[in-house]
Amino acid sequence: MIQSYTYAAEESGSRFLVFGAVHGNEICGTEAMRRVMAEIDSGKLILARGQVTFVPVANPRAHANGQRFIDSNLNRSFLPSKTPKTYEAKLKNILAPMIEASDVFLDLHSTTAGGIPFASVEGLDEDENQLAAAMGAEVLLFGWHEAYEASGKTNPDPTESIGTTAYARRHGAKAVLLECGQHKAPESIEVAYHAIRNSLRHLGLTDEVITDHQPQPLVIRATKVVYRPEGGGTFAENWGNFSPVTTGQHVATLPSGDKLLAPADGFIVLPNANTPPHSEWFYFGVKA
Repeated sequence: MIQSYTYAAEESGSRFLVFGAVHGNEICGTEAMRRVMAEIDSGKLILARGQVTFVPVANPRAHANGQRFIDSNLNRSFLPSKTPKTYEAKLKNILAPMIEASDVFLDLHSTTAGGIPFASVEGLDEDENQLAAAMGAEVLLFGWHEAYEASGKTNPDPTESIGTTAYARRHGAKAVLLECGQHKAPESIEVAYHAIRNSLRHLGLTDEVITDHQPQPLVIRATKVVYRPEGGGTFAENWGNFSPVTTGQHVATLPSGDKLLAPADGFIVLPNANTPPHSEWFYFGVKA
């Protein structure tokens, strides 16, 4: 069962939707939403206009088990189905109408790699970019569809790059996915909490004055997703998220012993040294 909580003001305004635990082991959004809801319930935080809907746990069974998903990644191929066959497919049928009814959508995540907060955005949409910057994102990352197309994966799924935010944009909403930090780091909860509060201010749903100045984020375009090959493979270094690399630099060693080299000056994005074969090993990105 998915639980959602909606707060609506008397004055009209944007319909803001926030998801947490789309991946069940990513708890920062869940904890941050509970904190914000407690502030609204107590009267400490006043919703002046519009409405906000919180879904603290979008993948309940995976969350209860402390794992990323049950049958399949909920944030891939996010499309409703008339005949859902998996647990996550059934969840998409519940969550999709919520997204369709929103004007602005925020999906809160965390990563294995950790590092600075960054946002997945459309790239050329200035409203999304400003919203992500107001949340506290230090990097704006875009180009997911093209990155998946460039993967060279055998029999690729053309819908794989459609996640929650891509689905939201298809239905006219502004959408940001914010990666708040490492899964178990307490700091990631703080990032998620301030992202929600800052979003409410930025959207004019509260009358709080914006006093803190957010620096201009670095903008990176994802150019390729690299899947870990059969047999594994090892990283040449202990890459952190957004580790800079130069053209021809040794990035990883394949099971065959061949070296995987950086195709250009750029960044290693979301590296996961322990991901299973055929799963996303890392992304490559360049400064946009």
